Amino acid sequence: MGEVKKLPVIREDLYQFHFVSDVSLSPDGGLAAYVVTQADKEENGYKSSLWVVDLSTGRNRKLAERGGAKSPVWLDSGRILFVSGRDKMEHEDKPCTRYYEISVNGGEASLYLTVPVKADKIRPIGDKLWLLSAVADENESKTREINQHARTWDEVAVRGKDYDIYEELPFRFNGKGVINRKRPVLYLFSEADSSLKRITPKFLETVSYDVSPDHKYVAFCGPVFDSIRRPESALYLYDVEAGTTRELVPADRHNTGHVCFMGNRRIFYTGSTRERMGKNPRFYTYDLDTDCVTSLPFHDMEIGSSVGSDARYGGGRSLRYSQETGHLYLTRTSWGDSSLMSMDTDGNLTQVSREAGAVTGFDVCTLADGTCRIVLSAMRGQHLVELYLLNPDDGSEKKLTSFNDNYLDTHTISAPESFRYMGKSGYEMEAYVIRPADYTPGKQYPAVFQIHGGPKGVSGSVFFHEFQCLASAGYFVFYGNPRGSDGRGEAYADITEVFGTDDFNDLMELFDEVLRHAPDIDETRVGACGGSYGGFMCNWMEGHTDRFAAIVSQRSISNYLTKCLYTDIGYYANWLQMGAYPWEDFDKIWSMSPLKEAVNGRTPLLLIQSDEDYRCWMDEAVQMFSAVKRQGVDTRMVLFHGENHELSRGGKPENRLSRLKELMGWFDKYLS
Repeated sequence: MGEVKKLPVIREDLYQFHFVSDVSLSPDGGLAAYVVTQADKEENGYKSSLWVVDLSTGRNRKLAERGGAKSPVWLDSGRILFVSGRDKMEHEDKPCTRYYEISVNGGEASLYLTVPVKADKIRPIGDKLWLLSAVADENESKTREINQHARTWDEVAVRGKDYDIYEELPFRFNGKGVINRKRPVLYLFSEADSSLKRITPKFLETVSYDVSPDHKYVAFCGPVFDSIRRPESALYLYDVEAGTTRELVPADRHNTGHVCFMGNRRIFYTGSTRERMGKNPRFYTYDLDTDCVTSLPFHDMEIGSSVGSDARYGGGRSLRYSQETGHLYLTRTSWGDSSLMSMDTDGNLTQVSREAGAVTGFDVCTLADGTCRIVLSAMRGQHLVELYLLNPDDGSEKKLTSFNDNYLDTHTISAPESFRYMGKSGYEMEAYVIRPADYTPGKQYPAVFQIHGGPKGVSGSVFFHEFQCLASAGYFVFYGNPRGSDGRGEAYADITEVFGTDDFNDLMELFDEVLRHAPDIDETRVGACGGSYGGFMCNWMEGHTDRFAAIVSQRSISNYLTKCLYTDIGYYANWLQMGAYPWEDFDKIWSMSPLKEAVNGRTPLLLIQSDEDYRCWMDEAVQMFSAVKRQGVDTRMVLFHGENHELSRGGKPENRLSRLKELMGWFDKYLS
């Protein structure tokens, strides 16, 4: 029999992908619960289901699906709590969250708990006592008082429906909408009397929190503000038995980030000063017995994975302490990969996972025989996210799930190849090249230069749907990580006040190196494509080079003079990037704005934007569109309604497909 011809990767394949996330080990370490999400064509949304895998047999079982099961929490090694949308709210003006209990052996789920808030997360911290995170509206009492004074409901406009009041910066946030006077807060909920007690101070925005292993304390951090959100963030401790809160580390010391207990009396936390773009946090511990802060070794890294992909959905842990091993486990990005690391009490780091790719989440526990068990959700090779059982002794991995194997076996996947070269900057650089699916040596092909966002993001070797669609359509795809990217330390990531210079030079040099590495790329038919910071760079290229035959700029930045005063984080993040506010140094900021040289643009430009993208607000795309269009250049803007900055990664499925259609259509028009 002849070899079965594989299918090309196309846009609609989004509906075949299974997104694995939220892995959590049972207390005895015998099972792992996780969530599987798929794009739902009929509902134009996403549907999720709850699964478990038996780590001794490798058997996977679906436990719950109806209503969209998610957010698993272990009650014990035989029962799981999860959230489901199976029931609608009884009263729209009384929000609540319903949690269902299900046995790991299957059967029908039953209602276990109803809490009177829209909870984000929940965890047990004692007998019939739960810690909840939710969003509180600090305006609620004032709004209720105003409405009570109205004679009838028809005589008063409703805040949040008929109008909004903005009193803070930021007053809206990407993916959340209007957040004025709204704060992520922590509550204690008692099953015994259904009471709800808020434990975080008024106007504190909870950034991170953790519970001590003995459930006696809750540590949390975040800034307190009622006008302008500042980066300064304090560390607090809540005593569950006493019901009291005290400040451990004041806000003026540094910006406290991740918080995690290392035992019952020691707290690990991160702190940063953020005076320049690209700064990495420092690591500290706080001893509750001595009230002493200890600085740990500086590892010049962020906690978490910054490896980009449009082929994952949902989250996972990036930090967890193991009481039994005495080690803190965390994820770290290095070059184009992210790995699981362990850290001892002195702050010494050891790499635990060794496979290339991206660790998107993990859980760790100790078995009865004292051995450490670790399960990862990870992208390996060109696989989408699957679960892996990690051997901490030698770094070997056993694949536990195979949701996407059939898709990968039946489709032509073009794996990236990477090479390194010494850059003119003195840094060793890395480039990635994906060859067309029908590649024939000696034939000339068009290519697309992909530029990641951030700028403190990373592109690596993992599966990227957009890149594979382009490769199947006959394009080379190439990319890399210029200065400003993550994974190489804060000096490499720091491009404060040099946007459009060092990074632009790195990218143009990478372009030349790729042409030498892959001479079958037709230099006259190369397009540039990027989003967010990548959109900034595409706009910059529009006015600073004529080497591209077409450009696709997404969720972009064109004018830092307006962006820093108009977007959710612009009022402080863009100051870090530019080193000044507009009234302090107009010329400096204008010189780093792509709009300044847009008059020189001659390259056909497609701008893709969402009208609820508060990170890179649509005025940036409109300004660039207007400026380039006036030069007589073919310019097109596609504005997606109801979408935000995450359109390409978590937008409505049909909008994601339309975005890819527009992008590929533009390149087909000018590169084919």
